[in-house]
Amino acid sequence: MKSTERFADLMACNSVNTWRDLIFKLGGDFGYEQTRLAILPDPNAPIEAENAFQHGNYNSDWLNKYTAEKMHYIDPTFAHCLNKTIPLIWAPEIFSGKKQNEMYEEACGYGIRSGVTLPIHGAKGELGIICFVTDTKPGKSFQRDACNTLPELSYFRDFIFESSLQFLRPPTTPEIIPDVTRCEHECLKWCYAGKSSSAIAQILNCAIATVDFHFTNLRKKFGVASRHQVVVKALRLGLLQP
Repeated sequence: MKSTERFADLMACNSVNTWRDLIFKLGGDFGYEQTRLAILPDPNAPIEAENAFQHGNYNSDWLNKYTAEKMHYIDPTFAHCLNKTIPLIWAPEIFSGKKQNEMYEEACGYGIRSGVTLPIHGAKGELGIICFVTDTKPGKSFQRDACNTLPELSYFRDFIFESSLQFLRPPTTPEIIPDVTRCEHECLKWCYAGKSSSAIAQILNCAIATVDFHFTNLRKKFGVASRHQVVVKALRLGLLQP
């Protein structure tokens, strides 16, 4: 089963507990023993734990300490997510300040030694962070393995966020489904199958620029920033079948 099909199962979860447990399982399949997700639905709300939609299987003692001492104010992985959209692979040197280094050393005692952090920036101003962590010793081997899985983890992040919306902000009115043309739908279908722009162009017997043009229109129609996010939203809206 390809990763996108496994991730698509998140869309079918009817309860937040089932959804959460599937995220933890999929994170474990990537080799990360612990996962933490936090999303701030209201961009105008203070960045505090009580305002966030949070789920994780971090050690509870560490999570309680992190929250009580407001460590997000010194956590470099959190600071990264405020202004960046690209993933961050952990390395000891990113915890460069005295307080940051103390935090990292203590976290290591709870099996939080190496990890990957992926920012969430939603179309309605949602701000979030997803961390996949392991007790594996940091170094070149971990960096190499993490780099190899980044494309899938980024796709996973998009599925997590899109599927979280039913729990994060349940719709009060039916969501309007964008009007998608036949050619746009073909592009969506083949992108979901893992095809690149050049491969889709060959299948549809058109220019690569035409495929990219369709995806530009799709991003505008769906109000998202990437073609993967278009695919994920199309799945949630029933325009594609897992």
